[in-house]
Amino acid sequence: KMSEGERKPIPAIPKEAQVIAGILRDLGINDYDPGVLTQMLEFSYRYITNVLEDAKLYSNHARKRAIDSEDIKLAVQMLTEQTVTSPPTRDVLLDLANTRNNTQLPLVRPGVGLRLPP
Repeated sequence: KMSEGERKPIPAIPKEAQVIAGILRDLGINDYDPGVLTQMLEFSYRYITNVLEDAKLYSNHARKRAIDSEDIKLAVQMLTEQTVTSPPTRDVLLDLANTRNNTQLPLVRPGVGLRLPP
């Protein structure tokens, strides 16, 4: 048995996992599977790696010696455009609605359904 002054040893978790756990706690998320931290670590590592690799390509293409913030911003923007779908613009929706509404509905067969006045 442990005395009052002793604490249970806390299993060592990486600093990054502690940060993610802190973010979850700040968001009020306290009940989650321990594998969630691992998945979030893997996702963040993969995302950051992709951003930095792309930023390096952009920097090399511009013949710069080092990656700068503009390369990072461009890499994030390009990655976001590839993975996140934005809704269509209002004009696109209006054109689609006009096209759809120009198609005449089929006539109702006699004796089928509720008859409405012309």
